[in-house]
Amino acid sequence: MYYELIKLKNLMDLSKYTLKDLALYFEKYDGYVCKIVTTNREIKFKIEVSSLPHLIGLQYAFKGVRNKNEYKGFSGFEKMKNGELTYNDIMKGIKNNNTKITWTNIKNRIKYLPFFLNTIEKNTKLKVRDNELIIRSTALHGNYFLYKNFLNNNFPMFSLKNIGNERTILETFIVENNITLLGALKEEKIKSIELISPLDITSPITINKEIQPL
Repeated sequence: MYYELIKLKNLMDLSKYTLKDLALYFEKYDGYVCKIVTTNREIKFKIEVSSLPHLIGLQYAFKGVRNKNEYKGFSGFEKMKNGELTYNDIMKGIKNNNTKITWTNIKNRIKYLPFFLNTIEKNTKLKVRDNELIIRSTALHGNYFLYKNFLNNNFPMFSLKNIGNERTILETFIVENNITLLGALKEEKIKSIELISPLDITSPITINKEIQPL
């Protein structure tokens, strides 16, 4: 049923779709580049299947197991794709690890991710990090927050982090249930967002290029 997720414009129903469905769906975006043009800059980041376990927070569920690296990166993605992981596995892992991250937190990431990706080109906003303006402390290291304001003030968002001088990566995906993280940050008007297929990428990616005034 993963092919239905490609068309999903609402939240993913966990009673209808498995982690395998999510992995097969996300694989369709592997190698795509998201290009964001604002009034001040151009940002590009690549989507890769190896990031999926981290995006949904598997590291919190399996950090206490001996072979925890098997749940990270491409290995973790393959476990999902092969149907080796279930929601119950995550819930048990969260309970055993006694982590601050709850099953509700991870469940929300899973539920919102297909909707967020499928509609990323519409009604999406960008805020730029300024440490002096962040209201509350956060473990996120992103320089940009690409987000939507969903129903009941839920804020699904990509945290985008600068690496070096000219590379931006997708740090993580979270769902906030209030505005305290984003509220004080400066918003930049988005002129366009585009998902570029790997087949259409013919030149090296230029990341986070400042737009010079005319």
